[in-house]
Amino acid sequence: FVVPAILTVIVIIIGVVAPELFGKFIDVLFQFVTNNLGWFYDIGLFALLIFCFWAGFSKIGKIRLGGKDAKPDMSMLSWIAITFTSGMALGVVFYGVGEGLMNFSDMPVFTGIASGSPAAAETALAYVFFHWGFHPYAIYCGAGLGFAFVYWNTKRSFALSSGLYPLLGERGEKGLPGKIVNWLCMYIMVATLGVNVGMATLQIEAGLKYAIGTSLPEQVMAPVIISVIAVVGITCAASGVHKAIKYVSSANMVVFIILVGWAFVFGGTQFTVNNMVTAVGKYLEILIPESFYLEPAFQSGWIGGWTLFYWAWWLTVAPLTGLFLMKLAKGRTIREFVMVNMFIPIGFIVIWFGTFGSSAIHLQMNGAPIWEAIQEYGFPVALFAYLQELPLTPILTILGFAAIFMSFITQNESMVYTMAGM
Repeated sequence: FVVPAILTVIVIIIGVVAPELFGKFIDVLFQFVTNNLGWFYDIGLFALLIFCFWAGFSKIGKIRLGGKDAKPDMSMLSWIAITFTSGMALGVVFYGVGEGLMNFSDMPVFTGIASGSPAAAETALAYVFFHWGFHPYAIYCGAGLGFAFVYWNTKRSFALSSGLYPLLGERGEKGLPGKIVNWLCMYIMVATLGVNVGMATLQIEAGLKYAIGTSLPEQVMAPVIISVIAVVGITCAASGVHKAIKYVSSANMVVFIILVGWAFVFGGTQFTVNNMVTAVGKYLEILIPESFYLEPAFQSGWIGGWTLFYWAWWLTVAPLTGLFLMKLAKGRTIREFVMVNMFIPIGFIVIWFGTFGSSAIHLQMNGAPIWEAIQEYGFPVALFAYLQELPLTPILTILGFAAIFMSFITQNESMVYTMAGM
C-alpha cells in the first residue's frame, strides 16, 4: 500500500500544481511509446491472440481451474454479466455511437476511402471491431488465464506477483521483483480509476448539458458527479462479488439490452443488419493485415492516436483485470474461461457497436445532425445526440444516464475489489 500511495500523491500534486507541464510530459511519453514501440505492441498482442486460441482449443482446454473436483461459485449467466461489465462496459457506452460515426465522417487516410461516402459507411465499423474485438479480449483473457492457473492450480497468493512464480520461482515472487510488480500495477490501477472517473463524469456532464439543458458550471457539476459515483462504487465493491457486484452487473446488462434493442428496431433495422454483417466480413478481411500495420509512410498519426492508444490502455489494466477475472473462474475449464472471457463478449461487441454505429451512420446519412453535435459539444455527447433521434427520447435519455452510471460502478467494483483483495 505505502509505495503506490506515495507515488499517487506525488503525481496528483504535480498534476494540480503544474497541469499544463504535466500534460506535455505525458504527451511526450505517449508519443515516444507509439513512435518507437508500436511494433512491439502489435507483435505482442498477436502472440497473445494465438495463445488464447491455443489454450482454448487444444487439449490444455480440458484442465479444470481449481482441480478436477472444483465446483463453480456462480451461474453461467452471472459469470458472463460480471465478466463483460467489469472489463469493457464504460468504454462501450462512451465509444459505442461516436467511434463508428467518427470513422465514417473522417476516414483514416491510409484506407484511400473518401470520408462520408458509401464506401466509408460500409468500412467504418470494421476498424471499430478491430479495436474492440479479438485483440483487447485476448489481453484480458490471456492475463486472467495466466493468473487463474497459477492461483487455483498451484495455490499461489492472490497478488500480481504470483504471475512471476513460473518464471522466477519463490524468490522472484516474494522478493523485490514481485514487490515492484505489485507496486507499479497498484499505482496503475489507481490511475486507471481516475481515467474511468473522468470518462464517466465527462459523459454525464455532456448529457446533462445537451439533453436536459442544465446551466450549472463544470466546477459545480463535476465534484457532485465524482462524489456520487465514488460513494456508490465503493459501497457496492465492499459488498462482495456475490451481492451488489452481481446485481449491479445484471441490471447493467438489462439496460444494455433495452438500449441496443430499441436502437435496432427504430434506428434503421435493414441498414443496421446489412451493414453489421458487411462490417464483420471486412473486419475478418483486415484482421491480420491491420494487426501488423503501423502506417510507416503515411504517418497520419491515426494508428498511434487510436489503435496503439487502445492497446496501451488495455495492457496497463490487464494484470488487475486478470486477477478479478481469475476470482470468478473457480471450477471452470480453461476452454470455458476462453469462451466466456473472449468469444462471448466479442459477440456482444459486434451487436452493440454494429447496432449503434450502423444506426448512427444511417441517421447521419439521412440528415440527422449527430456528427454536427459531436463537433459542437465534443465526443462525450455522441450517445445523447443519437438518442435524440429515436422515439421516446426522454426515457432513453434516462436509460443512457443509467448505463453510464452502472457501467462505471461495475468497472470500479472490480478494481476496488481486486486492490482490496491484494
